[in-house]
Amino acid sequence: MEFEQGNINISDEVLREIAFRSFLEIVEINPDNKETKKLKKNIEIERTPDDNVIVYVKTAAPYGQSIVEFGRKIMKNISENIQRMTEIPVTAVNVTITDVVEKIEPNEEGEEE
Repeated sequence: MEFEQGNINISDEVLREIAFRSFLEIVEINPDNKETKKLKKNIEIERTPDDNVIVYVKTAAPYGQSIVEFGRKIMKNISENIQRMTEIPVTAVNVTITDVVEKIEPNEEGEEE
């Protein structure tokens, strides 16, 4: 982003961290838990040629909930937070449901590849 005084560049790692914390808000996991860091590897950031962002998230869904609604909540929260904090447009948030579990735990998610 260019301004009269200079440029502001926001790294993909910052975008990934925003997406990660937005994801944790939906799954209600404490970001201070050391095991939680394993979940971060399930989030990828891609930049489009016009500097928009596409986010990819892999996660398990909690059993008994609407998987579609769960995915939509993740999409909405990540998209809104990235755009609000960085003013970078989010083209898409693609959520891949990899499993259905009783409760999402960091050690269950981190073993996916």
